[in-house]
Amino acid sequence: MKKILLLAALLALGHKGWTYYQAQNVQPRYAHDYLAVYGRDSCGYTQGTLQALRQAGVRFEYLNIDDPAVADGLHARMTAQGIDTRHYLLPVVDLSDEISVRPNNAELVRAARAQSL
Repeated sequence: MKKILLLAALLALGHKGWTYYQAQNVQPRYAHDYLAVYGRDSCGYTQGTLQALRQAGVRFEYLNIDDPAVADGLHARMTAQGIDTRHYLLPVVDLSDEISVRPNNAELVRAARAQSL
């Protein structure tokens, strides 16, 4: 029984160490200022954010998290910033490597304009 508990503890520590290591290796999407919006086509909040950005003339990139590769990349970025990926609201916005979950659209537009996007 002690061996099983020891093995379980070692596996848990190994997993924790691996996720920490992975989180430290996440680089910004680009070397310049950028705005990436992660969401779903069917999400009203995502569509509202996209509409607000378009109306404000803000440059952005939209990524659909229904694509497994996109979701994996987003989860790595969120984990690196200490954001729980088990359950989160949409949209998730990455403004030059600063991630926010369902931000206020007016504040997002102001922040994007401050970076000349």
